[in-house]
Amino acid sequence: MWLLTLRDLQYRRLRVFVVVTLAAVVMALLFLMTGLVNQLEQEPYDTTAAIGGNQWVLAAGVSGPFTSAGTLPLSGADALPGLTPIVVSRATLTAEGDEHGDEVVIVGGPLDALGTTMGAPKLTSGRAVRAAGEVVVDEASGFHVGDRASLGALPVEVVGLTTDTTMFAGLPVVFTELGSAQDFTFHSRAVVSAFLTDARPTTVPEGVTVHSSADVAADALDPLQNAITSIDLVRGLLWFVTAVIIGAVVFLSALERQRDFAILRAMGTPRRTLLIGVATEAALIAFVAAVVAYALHWAMIPLFPLPVRVPARALWQIPLGAVAAALVAGAFGLRKVATADPASAFGGR
Repeated sequence: MWLLTLRDLQYRRLRVFVVVTLAAVVMALLFLMTGLVNQLEQEPYDTTAAIGGNQWVLAAGVSGPFTSAGTLPLSGADALPGLTPIVVSRATLTAEGDEHGDEVVIVGGPLDALGTTMGAPKLTSGRAVRAAGEVVVDEASGFHVGDRASLGALPVEVVGLTTDTTMFAGLPVVFTELGSAQDFTFHSRAVVSAFLTDARPTTVPEGVTVHSSADVAADALDPLQNAITSIDLVRGLLWFVTAVIIGAVVFLSALERQRDFAILRAMGTPRRTLLIGVATEAALIAFVAAVVAYALHWAMIPLFPLPVRVPARALWQIPLGAVAAALVAGAFGLRKVATADPASAFGGR
C-alpha cells in the first residue's frame, strides 16, 4: 500500500508540485506571522531586562513608565536607599543634515549607572555614555557609532549601539545621561519618571507604588494587544487556507481513484489499509510543504520592517498542525474510500 501511495504521488506529480508550492507559501506566511507575534510579545521584556532592575518605583496611579506620564521628586531617593533614578519619555531623533527624524523612546539614567549596572544595556559596538550630549541607541535606528544627531533640540553624538532594545513595535530606545533627559522631558532636574531597584522595598512611602519588571513589560505590551489579536486572526485564516488547499487535492485524488479502491477492496484489501494510504498521502504533502515553507520564510524575512523571531516551538507545531489540518480537510476524501463498493469494480465503466 505504501508503494501504491508513492506511485500515485508520482503519477500526479504536477498536481502535487502545485499543491505543495501553494501550501508552502501559505505556511511560510504562518511562520512569519508566528515570528512577528513572538517578536511583539518579547520586545518589552527584552528591553526592560536590558535596562535592568527587578523593581520599578512609580508614582501612584501610574500603570507603567512607558505608557503613562508620572513624576516623582528626585529627593524621594533619600527615603528609600539603593534606588537608581530614571527618566522615560518619547522624542524625535534626527540625523545631522536630515529634515525629518524618527520617533524614539528615551531612557535617561545617572552616568555611573549607565556605565555599570542599572540602565546599562549590553552594547554590540562602541561604549557606554560618559557625558552629557552622548547617547547609546538601538541598531534598529539605523545610526552608527560616531554619527551626530539631534534629540529634539539637543545635539547628541552616538557613542554606542545596542540590540533588542525597542518598544511599541520597533521604536528604538535611546539611552542618555539623566540630566539631559530631565531637561528635555521636564525642563527641571528636580523630578524623574521612576526609580529602579533590585530588591522590593520593605516600606513604601505614601504616593508611590512598586511594580515588578515583568509588570512594567506587560503594561508596555497592552497598546499592541489589538494588533496581536489581528495577526492571530490572520494566522487562523492561513490555517484554514492550508487545510482547504491540501484537503481539496486529497478529495480530488480520492474521487479519481474510486474505481481503483473498489478493485483493491474486491481483491481483499482491508478498508483500513486504504484509509491509511490516503491519510499518508495527505500527511506527506503537508509535511513536505511545511519543510519547503520553513526554507521559504527565511527568504521573506528581509521584506519585513520589524524583526521576525520564529520561536523554537513553531518548528514542530506548524508541520504537525499542517498534517492535522490536512487529515481533517481530507476527511471527505477518506469517506469516499470508506464507502468504496467492491462490486463497482466489475461495472461497465
